[in-house]
Amino acid sequence: MHLEHVRLACVQGAITIISAAVAYVVVNPLAAKSVAFGSGVAMLATLFLVWRLVTGKRREGLGAEWVLWQAYRTAIERFMLVAALLVIGFELFKLAPSWLLAGFVVGQLAWLAVPVWVKLRTQNDK
Repeated sequence: MHLEHVRLACVQGAITIISAAVAYVVVNPLAAKSVAFGSGVAMLATLFLVWRLVTGKRREGLGAEWVLWQAYRTAIERFMLVAALLVIGFELFKLAPSWLLAGFVVGQLAWLAVPVWVKLRTQNDK
């Protein structure tokens, strides 16, 4: 794994812990579980993409058609993984829907924050 993937996973893990702790203190334990589960879903989706990237790099020489097919396949699989995990959180674990979705959104915000942070750091280092 590249350093930026490790950094992204660490940021999502930290966001999960912090947001669950804040929800536990401010709201209640059910909200904290819901936020943690939602952020965990975002983290698993990230790890799935990293896994696909690593396995795809081993087969780089197969051409543009294969790469495009893998991109479509990965997007569909990631969407289905996230949907299935959210349904499990809603139906099986009976978590609070609004807090679960809030945790997922907060976990996904790392996708926006980390690239901006890395770009700002590299610009400041010059």
